[in-house]
Amino acid sequence: MSFASYIQAVASAINRQDGAQLRELVAAGSAAAQQAVFAARQGNPRWNPAAATSRLPEGWAEFLALHCACLAALQEGKRVEAYDKVVAALQPFLKVFREDSGAWVVAPMHSVVHNLSSVALAADAELRAAGQRPDKLGDAGDQLRKCFSVSLQAPGNKDKKLAALDIVNVSIKIYFRLNTLRLCKNLIRTVDSRQFADFDAFPASQRVTYKFYVGRLAVFDENYQEAQEALEYALAHCHRGAARNKALVLKYLVPVQLLLGRLPTPALIAAHGLHQYEPIIAAMRSGDVKLFNDTMEAQQFRFIQEGTYLLLEKLRYAVYRRLLRVVHGVHAQLEPEKRTQIPLPQFQTALALQGVPLDMDEVECVAANLIFRKYVRGYISHKNEVMVVAKADPFPPLAQASLTD
Repeated sequence: MSFASYIQAVASAINRQDGAQLRELVAAGSAAAQQAVFAARQGNPRWNPAAATSRLPEGWAEFLALHCACLAALQEGKRVEAYDKVVAALQPFLKVFREDSGAWVVAPMHSVVHNLSSVALAADAELRAAGQRPDKLGDAGDQLRKCFSVSLQAPGNKDKKLAALDIVNVSIKIYFRLNTLRLCKNLIRTVDSRQFADFDAFPASQRVTYKFYVGRLAVFDENYQEAQEALEYALAHCHRGAARNKALVLKYLVPVQLLLGRLPTPALIAAHGLHQYEPIIAAMRSGDVKLFNDTMEAQQFRFIQEGTYLLLEKLRYAVYRRLLRVVHGVHAQLEPEKRTQIPLPQFQTALALQGVPLDMDEVECVAANLIFRKYVRGYISHKNEVMVVAKADPFPPLAQASLTD
């Protein structure tokens, strides 16, 4: 596509108020835009996008000139310069967004916010390579707050608020990358407020992304019930054919469900390729502490990379609880009159048979933690080396355990 044809296509989309078409044309990754800018640069080394876009409506002309300058800088490998251009393009676009009464401007807003994020990432990579401080992604978060504010105000048309959730999602993704998760809280409060558009009015893809991040944030806050609800929503509303997205949601949902006592079926694990969790689940089913320890050690790097290590580590006491329950069952058959008094040496022997030798002080420490964290209802008789458990429901559901440290 020639640059003249590209400008004509943009002008046509603006005149027809075709937001979907304009969104594609102004995306940083648009093949048509890249080809048009490349052709213009090759044809004229002194090419000036401002002159070529001057016939567009006011606001749009300035925006597109700066957007094309951004693409040219990217093609030349000048990614920091490209970021400066994409930031400069934001002001005229937000002016158009405010002044146009139609909701069609919501669609190109999506490209604008994604351009900010992607070009900032590229600019930071250039800065790192040059030994400089990468600060563009953090600045992009600040620029997105301007977009969010304008979309919430929805000047001239309340449907402009439908730009807001995508901005929230891109912002949260940036905060995850920068490890500034505290900044997510205000965004979530706003989404939950009355000033925000009805949640179901947003596209399913945006709702799924949002709930995915809300679930992950709830995990960091150790609010596992909320995490489960958010991640289950994301899974249930994923597109039927989005296998990769479903697997990504399940990567966090499965450990949360394990913590709450829900063990996934082997079919679910196999269907989504989550084989890293198979030995963890097997350890929970059988109370195999050695298998759990070996798996956590062998998969430590992977679990840390995936952000699930600390979550899975909390399952250790669930595995201890299962083994203690097995010991309790055997003891109750051998000495039914003392079924509520579990000899701790028997628990120690069971651990040793698995290849987990602990001295009695360590065994008592494990038992005390099981009681403290509400995995077991009872108390320890240190003198008699016995755990005395409740007659009724000595092993309450895992969902009732205290999972906070």
